[in-house]
Amino acid sequence: MENKTIIPINFKSTSDGWRGKLADNFNFQNVGLLGEAISKYIYITLEGSDILIGYDTRFMSYEFAKYLANIFINNGINVFLLLKPCTTPFLTFAIVNQKVKIGLTVTASHNPPFDDGIKIRMGYGGAPSSEITKNIEKYFDKDRGDIGNKSIGKITIIDPIDDYIKKIREKVNFQSKRSISIVVDTMHGTSLGFLKKITKGKGVKVSYINSRFDPYFGQFPPEPKYETTPKLQELVISKKYNLGIAHDGDGDRIIAVSKKHGYLSPHDVSTIILWYLVSVKKLTGKVIGSSTLGRRIRLLCNYFGLVFQEIPVGFKNATEIMLKEHVLMACEENGGIGFGFYLPERDATLAAAILCEIESSIKGGVDFILGEIEKITGKSGFSRFNYVPHTDRIKLMSRIKNIDQNSFAFFQINNISRQDGIKIIFTNNDWVSIRFSGTEDIIRIYAESDSRIKAEKIIEFIKELFVILEK
Repeated sequence: MENKTIIPINFKSTSDGWRGKLADNFNFQNVGLLGEAISKYIYITLEGSDILIGYDTRFMSYEFAKYLANIFINNGINVFLLLKPCTTPFLTFAIVNQKVKIGLTVTASHNPPFDDGIKIRMGYGGAPSSEITKNIEKYFDKDRGDIGNKSIGKITIIDPIDDYIKKIREKVNFQSKRSISIVVDTMHGTSLGFLKKITKGKGVKVSYINSRFDPYFGQFPPEPKYETTPKLQELVISKKYNLGIAHDGDGDRIIAVSKKHGYLSPHDVSTIILWYLVSVKKLTGKVIGSSTLGRRIRLLCNYFGLVFQEIPVGFKNATEIMLKEHVLMACEENGGIGFGFYLPERDATLAAAILCEIESSIKGGVDFILGEIEKITGKSGFSRFNYVPHTDRIKLMSRIKNIDQNSFAFFQINNISRQDGIKIIFTNNDWVSIRFSGTEDIIRIYAESDSRIKAEKIIEFIKELFVILEK
């Protein structure tokens, strides 16, 4: 019998799939092996379901998507291939709309240009559980053999954009009291055109910047944050637009910019939308927040009498709760927001549509609401820094966790949590969190104070501590 050499795929596991480096481990050979593993999973666990495939605007993502499609049809699995580059939330909608049990999109989300990856989404409308991804991974590095189906599947090109726009429109209510202008930074990603279609005829004029597909993403990784959106901030602060919005490369994250307050972090956006849904739309339900989310959403929940639950980073943790409980919102520090009245999935386009509804229907718009929130919770400033270790990051993180807690005493310490990395909460309610990135070889430092400047000082303190530990 011929001996077969099985080559490890060697992808980095994320919370909902796998990522790698283009022309390194993310290549046609490894992507093909992953396709074979998913085929095996489909036949053994999903009883031969069809699969739906999407892709983002990254270099070669479409080619990888077509390659995967051919692997699946050669294994007898029918493929629905999306016509255009898509946001991950659109892919999720399409899976539910098409009534298939599984789908994937070729994307590396917010990662740098030379990364690519694959995200899995399930027929229930959300990210896979850890059990699902582990079940797929067990076929990575072993002889997969013949899956037992000699038939050839077929590829069907679909574009359910009209169904998606209709569904999102059902979730918002544009009773415009004024005409407004919105500018959206797509960050050269997949969100182009969605918001304009949703708001058409509703008194909302939508313009786009950084909308040209660019494999280098305009020299910024396509991650919406303060440092990567200077053009958007300038356009809104100079009062050329009522509101600015930015999405990441695969359209599941959001930040905003207002005329009065300027940059609005994901923490601001989450609290603004929560205030509106509860105060104006009279909705209720549990609110979920990641461990790195700012304190104001918890304080706002306390004020409204809503249950708030903190979860580890990774939206799959929110999805599991949303499938079982009555949830109003699920929010992440990175800008992912999901709504219990939609799918158990974050959707930055739906969040953007709600912001447009707010801006067009309430006098003073998001700036008014943020002022009302500050009366309840006080001011907040947040900052995040991606630290690139000069030594092995696992060893560095071990040193960080094991040093004397007094080394973190920028202020007097209230408590320290080691549930996800290490999080230090000070007695004045400021905090700093240090944890591994799940998608990049970096350590993330998060901090919150009552201003962004103060939060950045806390991060500088931690960076100095890192320098000492790396000597």
